[in-house]
Amino acid sequence: MSEHNTASEARKGLVDTVKGKAKEVVGAVTGNDSLTAEGQLDQTQAQERKEANTIQAIADAQTEQAREKEAETRRAATEERAEANAKAQAAENQIEAQQAAQQRAAEEAAQRSAAAQQTQAEVEAQREVQQAKAEEQEELRDAAEDVVDAAAEHQSDVQVAAVEESEADRLRREAKNM
Repeated sequence: MSEHNTASEARKGLVDTVKGKAKEVVGAVTGNDSLTAEGQLDQTQAQERKEANTIQAIADAQTEQAREKEAETRRAATEERAEANAKAQAAENQIEAQQAAQQRAAEEAAQRSAAAQQTQAEVEAQREVQQAKAEEQEELRDAAEDVVDAAAEHQSDVQVAAVEESEADRLRREAKNM
């Protein structure tokens, strides 16, 4: 019931109460019992309407309060949903950022590992080159020693041959002289 209707009903109830009282008084003064009873009945009906109007006004107020509470609850729920969505989005963004950071860290670790492996391979290759050079120098020294030994042996053979040739020449001369 609107406020205008409530006020109108209240006025009507007051008028009916006054009319009922007037009928009761007029009936009592004139000795008309039916008019007195009608006045009392009008007053009772006016009182019942007043009580009904009061109950209706209370119900209307409670309905309005319930509507306001529902609207407030909806607003609060909407705000909570928005806040929950914002928190969920923030959590999702944080998870994505963590995943991206982990991905970058994994890529950097892989790059560092590859660089370390490459460095290790280069060190190994240099060591192998140095070892090959050392082996080559060892072989050259061995070859040089072989050449020196062969030259010494050749020199010795040449000296032995020269001595034997000298001896053969001497023996030939002696054989000729004989």
